[in-house]
Amino acid sequence: MSSSPLTGVPATPPPERGLGYALMGGLGVTLVTVLLGAAYWFWLFSMQRAVSPAELLPTDTEIYVALSPSLGDLPEGSQVASLLRDQLGVDDSRRVLDGAIHLLGVDYNTSLLTWVGGTLVVAVRGMEAQGAGSAQRLLREGEVVFLIGSRNDPQAEAFIEKHLAVRAVRGNTMRRISVGQATVYVQNGGAPNPITAFTLFEHYIIFSNRPEAITAMIGRLSSGGDSLAAVPGFVQFSAGLTQPVPGGLYRSGGLVSQTELVALRDLLLNVDR
Repeated sequence: MSSSPLTGVPATPPPERGLGYALMGGLGVTLVTVLLGAAYWFWLFSMQRAVSPAELLPTDTEIYVALSPSLGDLPEGSQVASLLRDQLGVDDSRRVLDGAIHLLGVDYNTSLLTWVGGTLVVAVRGMEAQGAGSAQRLLREGEVVFLIGSRNDPQAEAFIEKHLAVRAVRGNTMRRISVGQATVYVQNGGAPNPITAFTLFEHYIIFSNRPEAITAMIGRLSSGGDSLAAVPGFVQFSAGLTQPVPGGLYRSGGLVSQTELVALRDLLLNVDR
């Protein structure tokens, strides 16, 4: 039995891939890009979802000033100015902003706006009702905490490095304290000031005149201890913070909070003194 030779059979030419195949390929690449982009943004926002500031603060917090400005408002600060005027009686918001920038020692546009998010909180506790309320007395006797939400932690870390460099030039010596996964920076010596200690924790840059206030906040979250967020009066206050009313002032009541409010106003107006 013989078989036909294959060498004489012409090969079937491969089908040509025309414009349709090119379009399908381009659509496939576009779809993959969109899906990867969506996955990235989902990861970014889910990872950047921070606990509320009140969950970090102790139950005996007596003053809590909250503001959630839109990112578009931050350069002008009209919402911040309104809160300072209406809730704290501070009419010169530009003085407060300029003082804070001078205290931090970094450029507002390149070192702050790159990471500042939509949460600004100031909390006060620990003063006695007797005596006049003043910035010096608050820093010496009480406890003040500033929480600034971060929407970009790498940029917030870059800010910390720049701020540490400024502190070194000013002659401040800083030490690092490890608390869990967080690093707390503490100034050695010197007069009490609003930024004696600071850290980046749970997507907040936190400043305080007392390092123990920051370490307690970190420990409170890890241990699940009681916090301001569970205080009935604060729960009612928090429920009133809506999109049209993004900020407000919570006071625990009594003479202590009034004294602290006067001291906080003085501190904000003289934050870099």
